[in-house]
Amino acid sequence: MKKRILAAVVAAASVLSLAGCNKEGTSSGATNNSGNSTPAASNNSSAANNSSAAGNSSATSTPTSTPAVELTDEDDTLSIGVWGGNGDIAHLIDTFVEKTGTTVKVVQQATGEKGQDARDNYPDMFDDSAVDVDIIICDADWVRNYVEDDTYCIPLSDLGISKDEYTDAFPYTLDVGTGNDGVFRGATFQATPGCWFYDANLAKQYLNVESADAMQEKVKDWDTFKETAKTLNEASDGACALTATVHGLWQVYQCNRTKPWVVDGKLEIDTAADFYDIAKELHDNKGVTDETGIFEKTNYQSMQAGKAMGEFAPTWGLTGVVGSILGDAASADRMDDKAVYTAVAGPQSWYWGGSYFAVPKCCNTKKTAAEFIRFYTLNDKDGMAEYTKKFGDFMNNKKVMDAATYANPSLVGGQNHFKVIADSASKIDMNGKLTTYDSVIKDDFIDSVNKYVRGEYATKDDAIKAFKDKVRADFSALTVE
Repeated sequence: MKKRILAAVVAAASVLSLAGCNKEGTSSGATNNSGNSTPAASNNSSAANNSSAAGNSSATSTPTSTPAVELTDEDDTLSIGVWGGNGDIAHLIDTFVEKTGTTVKVVQQATGEKGQDARDNYPDMFDDSAVDVDIIICDADWVRNYVEDDTYCIPLSDLGISKDEYTDAFPYTLDVGTGNDGVFRGATFQATPGCWFYDANLAKQYLNVESADAMQEKVKDWDTFKETAKTLNEASDGACALTATVHGLWQVYQCNRTKPWVVDGKLEIDTAADFYDIAKELHDNKGVTDETGIFEKTNYQSMQAGKAMGEFAPTWGLTGVVGSILGDAASADRMDDKAVYTAVAGPQSWYWGGSYFAVPKCCNTKKTAAEFIRFYTLNDKDGMAEYTKKFGDFMNNKKVMDAATYANPSLVGGQNHFKVIADSASKIDMNGKLTTYDSVIKDDFIDSVNKYVRGEYATKDDAIKAFKDKVRADFSALTVE
């Protein structure tokens, strides 16, 4: 891990040089289109800037009008920092250049292949005079590392962009992009709510379920979900689990915690402790296979073989194309070679991932940076609708998504899954629940859960102790009781 980041963690108040921008910029090539989010970040304590321990207070901040700002470009290149596995940005750049006719060169600035690479490398890039970076792309899991306070990035109001303008955005995305100081520094073009998709043929065979509404009744909350898992296990003689991975279950459950992971410098486990019980009960009753990780081929093969009826997936995992969670699960040549999956809301509203725009202090192309962010998050409603239709993405605009349709090639009858998840997107509440520690702590937690359900820890208390020990090792400044 870069020593500079570790120093920032310890000091929690480092002020970075504004000299880190040259006039050249570098462009990374187009990347794969497998989705817009990266799996959760690796467990390294220096990955997070420990300047906050309380979460987001945006709901209590008073909206203020944004004064008119005179913006200029000091060079002719808008450089956007992004990791190689994020395929969205190449499309966004091409569309922006085509539609606006800008004379400014817009390029990708390579940060590494994975989201974790970008998370960890951005501070060095900001302070490197040989690197030009004007906008950074941040995954929702760790965007708070960069928008929590004024250590790295500027308020979007400095670009003439006010949070008050986002009346059509899904509220939780504004919570994610607003620091604990109430300042709005991160905006996103997409919302990433999720649902549960299931094999309709298996549901009919084992549960006598023939409609999405009937299936939703059987997975409408966690108690019902667990009961249905037991019923399915009995009906299939243990051959078919209700859902594929513990990781998928956790992505849903974690969005419904009532407190942030850290409160006043102290680890807060909150309702996460209950998840050990949910995961263990499902695992022991063969309600979840969890033969492998959510993105592994063996997981998809398990679903394709009928060993798991369904899986949880967010919007970027539901496009139905190869590379998405649903697309890869549905790609096997089986049954009558027609779509077999159907989407339902599942037990809770939730989201996973999303790419956020933030502007580092070293940005020297502020005029075009503001135009780019406005174009995708506020102004171009027609472009949002077009992007949704073309790529199956779920845009961060309620009016656009109310009118959007998408005939999903991997869902029965070309089901428009937007209608399934739109209601959930409006119900997600992350206000006050986010901190800069999240991406690391969440990895520590799910690692302890997986080891518990697989028998590596004898008891739940042993698993919780191991989790606390790992957090204590990752963040020595936190109080862990």
